[in-house]
Amino acid sequence: MTGHVLENLQEEITNNYSSYHEAIDIVGEGSNLDNVVAISDGKVEMVAKDFKYTDHNTQGTDTYGNFVKIQHENGKKSLYAHLKYDSVDVNVGDEVSKGQKIGSMGETGNAYGAHLHFEVRNEDETRENPIEYLKGNASLDPAPKVEFKEEATVEVQKEVEPIKNSTTTTYLKNDSYYGGSIVDGLKGIGVDSSYDNRSTIALKNGINDYHGSYDQNVYLLKLLKQGKLII
Repeated sequence: MTGHVLENLQEEITNNYSSYHEAIDIVGEGSNLDNVVAISDGKVEMVAKDFKYTDHNTQGTDTYGNFVKIQHENGKKSLYAHLKYDSVDVNVGDEVSKGQKIGSMGETGNAYGAHLHFEVRNEDETRENPIEYLKGNASLDPAPKVEFKEEATVEVQKEVEPIKNSTTTTYLKNDSYYGGSIVDGLKGIGVDSSYDNRSTIALKNGINDYHGSYDQNVYLLKLLKQGKLII
């Protein structure tokens, strides 16, 4: 499965990984700016959010301007730099979910034009080529947990058909929302987007173990845009 670091799920690479640029630079489709999202679940390790401007004389981590660094369960880390001033939504110690908005693309620190500088690091802080994670050739997601029944057979969750009321079924639709967040999609039509209400909606749409994962939220958002989300 491909990975994403932009809310609209459309990344364009403007500067590739190399020995002198151990990261990739990204803009949105058509060179547009976009919100930045976490590529996988994790815990925020470092944050800088007080940089207002571009400064080509910075050194050290200040070259990143406003940035977020996330520690993932598999030991690796992702870093998102040059974020816009007053856009960083997280703090050190916060638990973040895959696809959660953490800030917006900007031009703070040692940046030339607004973009996202994206890094992936090993446990020893060695930088890897992040393109492998966007392509889906590598993943920062934790290994799936396998549950065994008493008879030692693997429990496999089957795709469940949405639960439909035998009398009247009400559907939600927001086909004017082009973002990648079910929370914002629901807010756009005035619907309670809290975790508890999303859990209730998820159950009605065939998700029995809703925990706010990226794949579950993308599925709910797809139904919402198609006008097929049951409430």
